[in-house]
Amino acid sequence: MATIHDLFEITSVLANTTYSKVAGTLLGVVDNVTSTALDDGEFDIGDALNIGGTAFTITALQKPTSNGSFQLSSGSNVTFSSASESNLQVAFLTVSNGTSTRYFAVPNDSFGDFRIQAIQTGTLSGAAGSDAAVISTTNNATGVDCFARGTWIATPNGHARIETLQVGDLVLTRDHGPQPVRLRLIRELDFAQAPFKLRPIALEAGALGKNKPSARLAVSPQHRILVADSKGQEVLVPARSLIARKGIRVMQGVRNVVYYHLVFSQHELIFANGILTESFYPGPMALKSVGPACKSELLEIYGQAALRDDVFILPPAAPLIPMQKARKLMAELC
Repeated sequence: MATIHDLFEITSVLANTTYSKVAGTLLGVVDNVTSTALDDGEFDIGDALNIGGTAFTITALQKPTSNGSFQLSSGSNVTFSSASESNLQVAFLTVSNGTSTRYFAVPNDSFGDFRIQAIQTGTLSGAAGSDAAVISTTNNATGVDCFARGTWIATPNGHARIETLQVGDLVLTRDHGPQPVRLRLIRELDFAQAPFKLRPIALEAGALGKNKPSARLAVSPQHRILVADSKGQEVLVPARSLIARKGIRVMQGVRNVVYYHLVFSQHELIFANGILTESFYPGPMALKSVGPACKSELLEIYGQAALRDDVFILPPAAPLIPMQKARKLMAELC
């Protein structure tokens, strides 16, 4: 059974289009795609692929007809060009399982190890004979660098990318106006070791209503999003509970992620890509992921009165709905 690697997942396959992590259109990297149909050494329209345990079929196969490029994390560019179906530098695949469609840019193994920020497609055409030689059979160390970067946070001076915010910077909160960041928590995960349950949840633009979010937003599975329940009451639900909704899914293909959390003097609602989400809430689950030094800093911020039986007790910015109840609520609203 043939196995291919290093499939960069993008949100569509269009000519002369740039797909980037900042815009949320470059989604991540998928490895270990298997298929007996690829044993003949070719991609063919109609071939069945196994992606993360789900069966997909190739519905379109395209190749570059002019130069395109990969923008590397270093800021430099690597160009790919037109070639015959027997030696493509990059192939573009569209696959479907009947209910969902996914899109991939697949570089050949000659590119080796590289980390990218964007892909520019150039012009495209269908591969002659609807087939092309299989490429990327080596599992190179490719990746979309610093996945969580690019989330836009509302501040009094406009929107700022979350990775640029520092302690002391002001962020707009819904309930208390501009508030200074007291602490930044950064957690980097490599999914070669990290469990699947920690993979990020992607909320596509408009998944929660018009311009909500305004651009694709990726958060950790337990990160809470503000929604209205069946009675119109605003509640905070874990992002994982939303995946039954169209446009919200687990990002299965990412290899690594950097989660940023902002700590304020109290639990706050902040605007991320145009929707209200929570700031860091020091519940029991969250505290398991931080070390003793961080707990000491949190104690300085919240004060001794907030600590009971080694657990912080803070008033939430909105009612917190646990996962099981949130999933039932979201099923009723879908």
